[in-house]
Amino acid sequence: MKHRGKILRDTNTGPGLLSSDGVQHPFTLESHWKSDIPPKVGMVVDVTFDPAGGLGMLMPVADSQLAREQAELAVQAARARSGELAAGMTARFGVPTMLAMAALVAGWFVLNTIAIQMSAQFGMGLTFWKILGMINSPAGLLMGLDGGSGGGSSGIYGVMCIVALVAPLAPQFWKDKRAHLGGLLPLAFMLVIALMIYLGINDGLKQAQGVAGFMGGNNASRMAEDVSSMMLREAMRAISIGAGGYLSLLASLYLAGRGAMKFLAARA
Repeated sequence: MKHRGKILRDTNTGPGLLSSDGVQHPFTLESHWKSDIPPKVGMVVDVTFDPAGGLGMLMPVADSQLAREQAELAVQAARARSGELAAGMTARFGVPTMLAMAALVAGWFVLNTIAIQMSAQFGMGLTFWKILGMINSPAGLLMGLDGGSGGGSSGIYGVMCIVALVAPLAPQFWKDKRAHLGGLLPLAFMLVIALMIYLGINDGLKQAQGVAGFMGGNNASRMAEDVSSMMLREAMRAISIGAGGYLSLLASLYLAGRGAMKFLAARA
Protein backbone atom coordinates (compact mmCIF):
# COMPACT_ATOMS: atom_id res chain seq x y z
CA MET A 1 0.00 0.00 0.00
CA LYS A 2 1.31 3.44 -0.93
CA HIS A 3 1.82 6.20 1.59
CA ARG A 4 2.96 9.75 1.23
CA GLY A 5 6.19 10.98 2.72
CA LYS A 6 8.49 14.00 2.67
CA ILE A 7 12.28 14.03 2.34
CA LEU A 8 13.88 15.47 5.47
CA ARG A 9 17.52 14.82 4.48
CA ASP A 10 19.00 14.05 1.07
CA THR A 11 21.66 11.43 0.32
CA ASN A 12 24.57 13.77 -0.44
CA THR A 13 26.40 12.96 2.80
CA GLY A 14 25.04 9.51 3.59
CA PRO A 15 21.66 7.81 4.02
CA GLY A 16 18.68 10.03 3.47
CA LEU A 17 15.81 10.50 5.89
CA LEU A 18 12.10 10.76 5.19
CA SER A 19 8.99 11.19 7.28
CA SER A 20 5.80 9.23 6.54
CA ASP A 21 2.72 9.13 8.78
CA GLY A 22 4.70 10.79 11.55
CA VAL A 23 7.48 8.17 11.51
CA GLN A 24 11.02 8.84 10.25
CA HIS A 25 12.76 6.27 8.04
CA PRO A 26 16.36 6.21 6.77
CA PHE A 27 16.78 5.30 3.09
CA THR A 28 19.51 4.88 0.48
CA LEU A 29 19.65 5.46 -3.24
CA GLU A 30 20.69 1.90 -3.95
CA SER A 31 18.02 0.13 -1.90
CA HIS A 32 15.00 2.37 -2.00
CA TRP A 33 15.16 5.22 -4.52
CA LYS A 34 13.45 4.41 -7.84
CA SER A 35 13.82 7.54 -9.93
CA ASP A 36 16.37 9.28 -12.15
CA ILE A 37 15.73 12.49 -10.22
CA PRO A 38 17.87 12.68 -7.05
CA PRO A 39 16.06 13.23 -3.75
CA LYS A 40 15.88 16.77 -2.39
CA VAL A 41 14.90 18.15 0.99
CA GLY A 42 11.19 18.89 1.05
CA MET A 43 10.36 16.62 -1.90
CA VAL A 44 7.06 14.74 -1.60
CA VAL A 45 7.35 11.04 -2.40
CA ASP A 46 5.20 7.94 -2.70
CA VAL A 47 6.31 5.34 -0.16
CA THR A 48 5.68 1.58 -0.17
CA PHE A 49 6.32 -0.79 2.69
CA ASP A 50 6.99 -4.52 2.62
CA PRO A 51 4.70 -6.98 4.47
CA ALA A 52 6.93 -6.79 7.53
CA GLY A 53 6.58 -3.02 7.68
CA GLY A 54 10.03 -2.29 6.34
CA LEU A 55 10.69 0.54 3.92
CA GLY A 56 10.24 -0.43 0.27
CA MET A 57 10.35 1.80 -2.81
CA LEU A 58 10.40 5.60 -2.92
CA MET A 59 9.13 7.53 -5.94
CA PRO A 60 8.93 11.33 -6.22
CA VAL A 61 5.49 12.82 -6.83
CA ALA A 62 5.31 15.21 -9.80
CA ASP A 63 4.50 18.85 -9.07
CA SER A 64 1.55 18.68 -11.48
CA GLN A 65 0.10 15.76 -9.53
CA LEU A 66 0.48 17.65 -6.25
CA ALA A 67 -1.17 20.73 -7.74
CA ARG A 68 -4.06 18.62 -9.03
CA GLU A 69 -4.54 16.96 -5.64
CA GLN A 70 -4.43 20.30 -3.84
CA ALA A 71 -7.01 21.69 -6.25
CA GLU A 72 -9.26 18.67 -5.62
CA LEU A 73 -8.91 19.13 -1.87
CA ALA A 74 -9.77 22.82 -2.22
CA VAL A 75 -12.86 21.97 -4.27
CA GLN A 76 -13.94 19.36 -1.73
CA ALA A 77 -13.46 21.83 1.12
CA ALA A 78 -15.45 24.47 -0.76
CA ARG A 79 -18.26 22.00 -1.43
CA ALA A 80 -18.33 20.97 2.20
CA ARG A 81 -18.35 24.60 3.31
CA SER A 82 -21.08 25.54 0.85
CA GLY A 83 -23.09 22.52 1.98
CA GLU A 84 -22.78 23.60 5.61
CA LEU A 85 -23.71 27.16 4.68
CA ALA A 86 -26.73 26.01 2.67
CA ALA A 87 -27.84 23.74 5.50
CA GLY A 88 -27.46 26.56 8.03
CA MET A 89 -29.41 29.03 5.87
CA THR A 90 -32.13 26.45 5.21
CA ALA A 91 -32.48 25.75 8.93
CA ARG A 92 -32.60 29.46 9.70
CA PHE A 93 -34.87 30.75 6.93
CA GLY A 94 -36.87 27.64 6.03
CA VAL A 95 -36.90 25.45 2.94
CA PRO A 96 -39.77 27.22 1.09
CA THR A 97 -38.17 30.64 1.49
CA MET A 98 -34.75 29.43 0.34
CA LEU A 99 -36.29 27.69 -2.67
CA ALA A 100 -38.15 30.88 -3.59
CA MET A 101 -34.96 32.90 -3.17
CA ALA A 102 -33.04 30.46 -5.35
CA ALA A 103 -35.76 30.66 -7.99
CA LEU A 104 -35.62 34.46 -7.85
CA VAL A 105 -31.85 34.46 -8.32
CA ALA A 106 -32.17 32.12 -11.30
CA GLY A 107 -35.02 34.17 -12.75
CA TRP A 108 -33.18 37.48 -12.44
CA PHE A 109 -29.57 36.58 -13.20
CA VAL A 110 -29.49 33.30 -15.17
CA LEU A 111 -32.62 32.75 -17.24
CA ASN A 112 -33.92 35.14 -19.88
CA THR A 113 -36.72 37.42 -18.73
CA ILE A 114 -37.69 38.34 -22.26
CA ALA A 115 -36.96 36.78 -25.65
CA ILE A 116 -36.77 38.88 -28.81
CA GLN A 117 -37.25 37.18 -32.20
CA MET A 118 -35.80 39.72 -34.61
CA SER A 119 -36.07 37.47 -37.67
CA ALA A 120 -36.68 33.86 -38.57
CA GLN A 121 -32.96 33.20 -38.25
CA PHE A 122 -31.99 35.49 -35.37
CA GLY A 123 -33.32 35.86 -31.87
CA MET A 124 -31.90 36.85 -28.50
CA GLY A 125 -32.79 36.84 -24.84
CA LEU A 126 -32.23 39.31 -22.01
CA THR A 127 -31.98 38.55 -18.32
CA PHE A 128 -33.61 40.88 -15.80
CA TRP A 129 -30.16 42.07 -14.71
CA LYS A 130 -29.24 42.98 -18.28
CA ILE A 131 -32.52 44.84 -18.70
CA LEU A 132 -31.60 46.94 -15.67
CA GLY A 133 -28.29 47.81 -17.30
CA MET A 134 -30.05 48.84 -20.49
CA ILE A 135 -32.48 51.06 -18.55
CA ASN A 136 -29.65 52.70 -16.64
CA SER A 137 -27.49 53.16 -19.74
CA PRO A 138 -29.53 53.25 -22.96
CA ALA A 139 -26.30 53.53 -24.95
CA GLY A 140 -25.52 50.00 -23.80
CA LEU A 141 -28.56 48.79 -25.70
CA LEU A 142 -26.53 48.48 -28.88
CA MET A 143 -23.94 46.36 -27.10
CA GLY A 144 -26.68 44.11 -25.73
CA LEU A 145 -28.34 43.72 -29.11
CA ASP A 146 -24.96 42.96 -30.65
CA GLY A 147 -24.95 39.73 -28.68
CA GLY A 148 -22.26 40.81 -26.27
CA SER A 149 -22.29 40.02 -22.59
CA GLY A 150 -22.06 43.67 -21.74
CA GLY A 151 -24.57 46.38 -22.13
CA GLY A 152 -24.71 49.28 -19.75
CA SER A 153 -23.87 49.19 -16.09
CA SER A 154 -26.90 48.55 -13.90
CA GLY A 155 -25.93 51.49 -11.65
CA ILE A 156 -28.48 52.48 -9.03
CA TYR A 157 -30.93 49.92 -10.42
CA GLY A 158 -28.43 47.17 -9.64
CA VAL A 159 -28.18 48.38 -6.04
CA MET A 160 -31.97 48.45 -5.78
CA CYS A 161 -32.10 44.95 -7.27
CA ILE A 162 -29.74 43.54 -4.62
CA VAL A 163 -31.68 45.29 -1.85
CA ALA A 164 -34.94 43.85 -3.17
CA LEU A 165 -33.36 40.41 -3.43
CA VAL A 166 -32.24 40.23 0.21
CA ALA A 167 -35.22 42.13 1.64
CA PRO A 168 -37.32 38.96 2.26
CA LEU A 169 -34.64 37.84 4.73
CA ALA A 170 -34.97 41.03 6.81
CA PRO A 171 -37.11 39.44 9.59
CA GLN A 172 -34.14 37.29 10.57
CA PHE A 173 -32.06 40.38 11.33
CA TRP A 174 -34.60 43.08 12.22
CA LYS A 175 -36.99 42.10 14.97
CA ASP A 176 -39.80 44.38 13.91
CA LYS A 177 -43.13 43.36 12.38
CA ARG A 178 -42.51 45.77 9.49
CA ALA A 179 -39.52 43.66 8.45
CA HIS A 180 -41.97 41.12 7.01
CA LEU A 181 -42.95 43.69 4.40
CA GLY A 182 -39.53 43.13 2.87
CA GLY A 183 -41.05 40.11 1.16
CA LEU A 184 -43.06 42.49 -1.04
CA LEU A 185 -39.98 44.29 -2.42
CA PRO A 186 -39.03 41.81 -5.20
CA LEU A 187 -42.54 41.96 -6.68
CA ALA A 188 -42.76 45.73 -6.23
CA PHE A 189 -39.36 46.21 -7.87
CA MET A 190 -40.34 44.10 -10.88
CA LEU A 191 -43.60 46.05 -11.28
CA VAL A 192 -41.75 49.37 -11.08
CA ILE A 193 -39.28 48.29 -13.74
CA ALA A 194 -42.11 47.08 -16.00
CA LEU A 195 -43.89 50.42 -15.52
CA MET A 196 -40.71 52.35 -16.32
CA ILE A 197 -40.28 50.40 -19.55
CA TYR A 198 -43.89 51.04 -20.55
CA LEU A 199 -43.68 54.76 -19.75
CA GLY A 200 -40.37 55.02 -21.59
CA ILE A 201 -41.85 53.48 -24.75
CA ASN A 202 -44.98 55.62 -24.48
CA ASP A 203 -42.94 58.78 -23.97
CA GLY A 204 -40.78 57.94 -26.97
CA LEU A 205 -43.85 57.55 -29.17
CA LYS A 206 -45.31 60.84 -27.97
CA GLN A 207 -42.08 62.65 -28.67
CA ALA A 208 -41.97 61.23 -32.19
CA GLN A 209 -45.56 62.37 -32.78
CA GLY A 210 -44.78 65.80 -31.37
CA VAL A 211 -41.80 66.27 -33.67
CA ALA A 212 -43.84 65.13 -36.68
CA GLY A 213 -46.68 67.52 -35.76
CA PHE A 214 -44.26 70.42 -35.37
CA MET A 215 -42.62 69.72 -38.69
CA GLY A 216 -45.67 68.80 -40.81
CA GLY A 217 -48.83 69.73 -38.97
CA ASN A 218 -51.79 67.61 -37.98
CA ASN A 219 -51.63 65.27 -40.96
CA ALA A 220 -47.99 64.42 -40.27
CA SER A 221 -48.79 63.94 -36.59
CA ARG A 222 -51.60 61.48 -37.38
CA MET A 223 -49.35 59.67 -39.84
CA ALA A 224 -46.59 59.45 -37.23
CA GLU A 225 -49.11 58.10 -34.73
CA ASP A 226 -50.23 55.40 -37.16
CA VAL A 227 -46.65 54.43 -37.99
CA SER A 228 -45.70 54.39 -34.30
CA SER A 229 -48.68 52.20 -33.43
CA MET A 230 -47.81 49.78 -36.22
CA MET A 231 -44.16 49.65 -35.11
CA LEU A 232 -45.23 49.05 -31.52
CA ARG A 233 -47.53 46.20 -32.54
CA GLU A 234 -44.75 44.58 -34.58
CA ALA A 235 -42.30 45.00 -31.71
CA MET A 236 -44.69 43.43 -29.23
CA ARG A 237 -45.19 40.45 -31.54
CA ALA A 238 -41.42 39.92 -31.58
CA ILE A 239 -41.11 40.08 -27.78
CA SER A 240 -42.19 37.23 -25.51
CA ILE A 241 -41.77 36.50 -21.82
CA GLY A 242 -38.96 34.07 -21.12
CA ALA A 243 -38.66 31.36 -18.49
CA GLY A 244 -36.85 33.78 -16.18
CA GLY A 245 -39.79 36.18 -16.25
CA TYR A 246 -42.31 33.52 -15.25
CA LEU A 247 -40.03 31.96 -12.63
CA SER A 248 -39.15 35.24 -10.95
CA LEU A 249 -42.80 36.34 -11.01
CA LEU A 250 -43.95 33.17 -9.28
CA ALA A 251 -41.14 33.40 -6.72
CA SER A 252 -41.83 37.07 -6.00
CA LEU A 253 -45.57 36.40 -5.66
CA TYR A 254 -44.85 33.67 -3.11
CA LEU A 255 -42.46 35.90 -1.13
CA ALA A 256 -44.94 38.80 -1.25
CA GLY A 257 -47.83 36.63 -0.07
CA ARG A 258 -45.75 35.08 2.69
CA GLY A 259 -44.46 38.48 3.83
CA ALA A 260 -47.96 40.00 3.85
CA MET A 261 -49.39 37.13 5.89
CA LYS A 262 -46.52 37.27 8.37
CA PHE A 263 -47.00 41.03 8.76
CA LEU A 264 -50.75 40.72 9.32
CA ALA A 265 -50.20 37.89 11.81
CA ALA A 266 -47.66 40.00 13.71
CA ARG A 267 -50.14 42.91 13.92
CA ALA A 268 -52.94 40.73 15.26
